[in-house]
Parts: sequence; structure tokens; C-alpha cells
Amino acid sequence: MSAINRRPPKAEKMFDCPSITVIVLAYNEEENLPKMLRESVDWLRGHVPLWEIVVVDDGSKDGTRAVADGFAAEDARVKVLSHPTNRGMGAGMKTGIAAATSEYFTIIAGDGQHPTPELAVLIPGLDEAEIVTTYHSNARELHRRVLSWGFRRAMKWACGIDFTLEGIYLFPRRVAVEEIGLANVPPDTFFFSFELIARALQGGHTLTVRPMIVRRREHGTSKVVSVGRIRRIGGEILDFRRRLRRPQ
Repeated sequence: MSAINRRPPKAEKMFDCPSITVIVLAYNEEENLPKMLRESVDWLRGHVPLWEIVVVDDGSKDGTRAVADGFAAEDARVKVLSHPTNRGMGAGMKTGIAAATSEYFTIIAGDGQHPTPELAVLIPGLDEAEIVTTYHSNARELHRRVLSWGFRRAMKWACGIDFTLEGIYLFPRRVAVEEIGLANVPPDTFFFSFELIARALQGGHTLTVRPMIVRRREHGTSKVVSVGRIRRIGGEILDFRRRLRRPQ
């Protein structure tokens, strides 16, 4: 089966792995979130011994919070947090990480484009490195390839580190909260993840990369790619470079 058509990997039994928090970022995802959370809960129940889901509703104006609350009522391992206004993906990530209680966390958008069962590809990578990132094995859209190339070049320019991050990743919570400190990673866009990983690598932590599939959204349009958002991320990259060069 070709990568473009392959289904999410199947694990036949429980993984012997650290506890995992799945942080779900949701902004006006009332239509996509039910399927995404159902798939996530069902898969985690069958394959990860200790897990939790933290849904961060980033100021949604639709029924996103109600959908998430329904899953929380069904399973106490699902928690729901809300921002009163839309603050951005990075802000949602920080809220979710601060609330997480597991050894590792992963961050997944509530639109369902990155299937939670793809963790079956990432988890074995923890035998090789402390951090596991991913690339899209089936991405064909030009904008995805351009963004990936652009971010790798930008990170190399900003901090001298070259790594791949296109999809989800597994990251040790202790490193994020205790060693690096969430307050020391200021971006409120998805650049937060890039800076967090870069700082971990600068601190001597190890990384490995795995392939994963990406799906098309079933409802709505992506909120990630826009001129204004790209401009804001560009400013955060410049700020990261300046902060790294600031005398201590």
C-alpha cells in the first residue's frame, strides 16, 4: 500500500510506554471535534496504559466547548479548559502543557488532520530518543512543502539548529515545564513548538523523526495559513534570534 493511501497504523496490544497527555487545540471545531475525540479516546483506551486528553477551547464561538464537555462527562480522563478569547495556538499549547500530568505530551489540532492513532508510529521512537517529531509521508500540497522547507531554513538561521517538524510530536513534560520553563518560550503561534524543541536540543536532549500521514479536513478551512499569521510568525522568529543573542 502506498504511503498516500495507507491507513493509520494498528497496534494489536497495549504499548509499554510512558504516560501520555494528548493536548487537543480547538477553535470553532464543532463539526470536526466529535469524530476526532471519539477516535482519540477509543484508540488511547486500547493502546496506552496511562493517558489523558486535555482539550483547550481557544475562545470558540460555536459549540466546541459543549462537544468537549460531552466527552469529559463520559470519561474522567478527558479534561476541558477554555480561553475567554482566541489567543493563538501557542497560547493553547502552554495552557495544555501546564495542565498536563503525564510524563509525555503530544499536541494535536481538533480538526482531525493529524490522527491520534499515528502515535503508534511515534511511541517506539522513544526507545531511540527523548523527543520524537514527524514528517508528512503523504503530503502533496505545495503550501505544506513550502512551509516545511521555509521553517527549517528559518530555524537554521535563527538558532543554528536544523530539525524536521511537520506533524505531531512527543515531548517530555518535565523538560518543558521544569527545565526550559513555559514562560521562557513566549510565542503564541504554532512557532511555540519549534522554539520549545530548539531549546531542548540546545540543552543536549536527543531527537528522532518518524513518518506520519496527514488527512484533509472534513469541515471548514485551515486557520493556520494566512498572510497575517505568517507575518506574525516571522516576527516571532526574529524575536527568537534576538533573544538568543542578547547578553545574559
